[in-house]
Amino acid sequence: MKGFGIVLVALCSALIAILPHKAQAQGFGAREALVIAQPVQFERESNRVEAVGTAEARRSVTLYPAVGDRVESINFEPGDRVEAGQVLVQLDDRRQQVALQQAKLNYKDAERTVERLRSSFDQGAVPQSELDNAVLLRDLAEVEVDRAQTEVDDRQVIVPFDGIVGLTDIEPGDRITEQTMITTIDDRETLLIDFSIPEAAVSILQEGAELTVQPWRYSGPPVTAEIVERDSRINPQTRMFRARAAIDNSKDDFLPGTSFRTQIELLGREFVSIPEAALSWGPNAPFIWLAENQKAKRVEVQIEQRLEGRVLVSGDIQRDDILIVEGIQNLREGQDVKFQNVENVDTAEVTE
Repeated sequence: MKGFGIVLVALCSALIAILPHKAQAQGFGAREALVIAQPVQFERESNRVEAVGTAEARRSVTLYPAVGDRVESINFEPGDRVEAGQVLVQLDDRRQQVALQQAKLNYKDAERTVERLRSSFDQGAVPQSELDNAVLLRDLAEVEVDRAQTEVDDRQVIVPFDGIVGLTDIEPGDRITEQTMITTIDDRETLLIDFSIPEAAVSILQEGAELTVQPWRYSGPPVTAEIVERDSRINPQTRMFRARAAIDNSKDDFLPGTSFRTQIELLGREFVSIPEAALSWGPNAPFIWLAENQKAKRVEVQIEQRLEGRVLVSGDIQRDDILIVEGIQNLREGQDVKFQNVENVDTAEVTE
């Protein structure tokens, strides 16, 4: 029994001698933390609003005849590109052509009468009143020519501007009236997109704002548009503000009437951009970890804007700081850190 006690005392003495060395070997206390870091990045905040807009041609018109009559000829096919001044539809103008010819003959006769009386007046053979009456009749004959020409012109449906012609329901031989729609013409080299945004977002719609549009049916990249017109007031019933944007459609990719998803973005102030995983939460405020002289430094920040996969924050952060993005779970203030991604971090910046 006495020998067992001696052995027990010896074992305790050996353990006491070994424990300090073992604790030192295991590194009790603050150990060097393995982290992933990157230089601090800055990004401007983005103020964004989305709306639905409808496209219309820069110039668009629905054509109706000036007078009713029988259709003589139709000089277009739906979808044709037509030019200003081109005759689309010719109505029966035989009577009007006869009236125009008669008016021109009357004018020529009146003009000869004036010339004859002016010669006689110079010789004193006729009074001034007779010459004046002949001049009046000549002028009235000229007015009749203009009126007859107008009647002839009204029997033609003319293209007012270059564009694409639409469908028509009329055929040669149809008798139409002033209420009969001939067709439509759209100048769609440029499309105008009408859209409305909430009253609270009007401040975004200013100089420097970038507008992109994308049709709902279109899977390609968004198209950059230019804001060309703004309304003068906010609608008091809907509290919406109306604006109009223009897009280049020279390739004829889109049609008038297309529904567009519009997105307006205005870049604001610049803030530090950090990955969501680099943001921690304290009892009073969120914070991040920086690497300063190979040691962890805790910096409280204020969240300015949340974006997809990242957060814009403000705080005591400089452009040459190193942000710790991974391995922050057990960090303590002043703890030594070791960079796992040495190639992505300029260690000269943190080991001065």
